[in-house]
Amino acid sequence: MIRCFLFIGEASDLVALAKLLRRFAENPEEVPVKDRILGAKSRVLLMLAPADGESGMRDLGGKFSWKLNDWQALRIAERIETLAAADHKSGSEILEVGSAGEIPVKVSRGEFTDDFLISKY
Repeated sequence: MIRCFLFIGEASDLVALAKLLRRFAENPEEVPVKDRILGAKSRVLLMLAPADGESGMRDLGGKFSWKLNDWQALRIAERIETLAAADHKSGSEILEVGSAGEIPVKVSRGEFTDDFLISKY
């Protein structure tokens, strides 16, 4: 069972994610996250989608959907931009919108070594 959806990146990666969330707030339509952030990699498909009666990160059985309204997307972008600021060398935020059954989202900067995602098997 998934306990947390993890975004790992440097400042520029987090800025790109925040920009995507701001664009989404202006034009809320379903988009694949990795296709909208240059250099993004993921083991699973993640879609950014308009909230439709439920919100937050959802496991759709092999793919994930981060369902947000415009206000939620803007507030999350603000929190990510704070984490990406030049005076922050590392840190993380757990992002939740308060919806029953959602998966918490952790956005992390500078907390993991380069080999963290390399499989040892």
